[in-house]
Amino acid sequence: MLLQRRVLGRRCISTFSVLLNSSKQPTLQPTFDIDNINDLPFNDKISLQWKQLVPYKIKLNKEETPVLFLHGLFGSKLSFNKTGRLFSEVTKVPTYALDLRNHGESPHVLPFSYTQMAQDVCHFIKERKWDKCVLVGHSMGAKVAMLVGLLYPDLVSKLVVIDNTPHAMPLDPHYRLDILGMCEVEAHPELYKKGSNGRRVTEVKAINRFLCKYEKSPLVRSLLMSNLLLTHKDIANPHVKDRLKEVFRIPVMNFWKYDIIKTVESWPDLPPNFDKFTHPTLVMYGNQSPFVKPEYFQVFEEYFTDLKFREFDCGHWISHDAPGEFVNELVKFISPFWKKSDYKGKSNTKNNKPKPRPPKPGRYPPGLDLK
Repeated sequence: MLLQRRVLGRRCISTFSVLLNSSKQPTLQPTFDIDNINDLPFNDKISLQWKQLVPYKIKLNKEETPVLFLHGLFGSKLSFNKTGRLFSEVTKVPTYALDLRNHGESPHVLPFSYTQMAQDVCHFIKERKWDKCVLVGHSMGAKVAMLVGLLYPDLVSKLVVIDNTPHAMPLDPHYRLDILGMCEVEAHPELYKKGSNGRRVTEVKAINRFLCKYEKSPLVRSLLMSNLLLTHKDIANPHVKDRLKEVFRIPVMNFWKYDIIKTVESWPDLPPNFDKFTHPTLVMYGNQSPFVKPEYFQVFEEYFTDLKFREFDCGHWISHDAPGEFVNELVKFISPFWKKSDYKGKSNTKNNKPKPRPPKPGRYPPGLDLK
């Protein structure tokens, strides 16, 4: 069986020379001792943490094929919280999101590979006893979603790929810098955990200032810092082993030790006689992002037969930069027979006499078209 084969994947190792010779970038030499980082346990069958993105006061159609969101590197099941809920509100389709292994509240374990993550998602779908689902994946999650479609096509009715391609490609050096910056924060927890019990992170602004040396983008820094152990719920996570030393809920030290960027860059070697994915596939890409370019379209054709491409005038973070347009495209692709008359919003239905009211300012993101 394909799942019983260990797929190592092609490794695209980006050179460090540009970083080491650049005065604009901090050195890649860590100040902590890698040999003192404990190894993660091995577990090839885990249960992923998940969340249903339930809209407020909307009755969902449980007969609809569920939609499952998969996040990117450093993300979690909350990455699509707003847009996923809005999609579910508009279409009444049950919508869910996962924490992939070593992210969010899911277990910190090895192996960390695309094949293993695809198997985790397959296990989750079968645990729910779903016949099929629609997979929506962004960045790293896009590769996982594509692989689930290729390895387990009977479980996926439609596929949405957000800004990534089915081939190995070196990542920008700043991804390694992001991991190193987080590791340097975690190497000195006493600087950022100054509460009475020393477990919760209290010095968020100090962490943000420190990470500025490694990551210039405020958006990406906010993504990294979304993993801080800020609340009692965060430190109650059973996968956080040392609550006095760990600052992040993801195993950043192990990310550096195992150089997981190699995994994120890679694409597994599939057997030469594999079957292409024949169900509808939508590829969303930002024209300001390096991940998907028109010259890469032919790579998708090697794996998928029913393809559509949708360009967005933005960067890699499409659901953040263009949330209204993003939800529009999801609705048109996943629920093409949806009509505005099916959408009742949140009107007051007391005594079966709806009372229309104007939407609150900012209720929906710019670009959302309910016509």
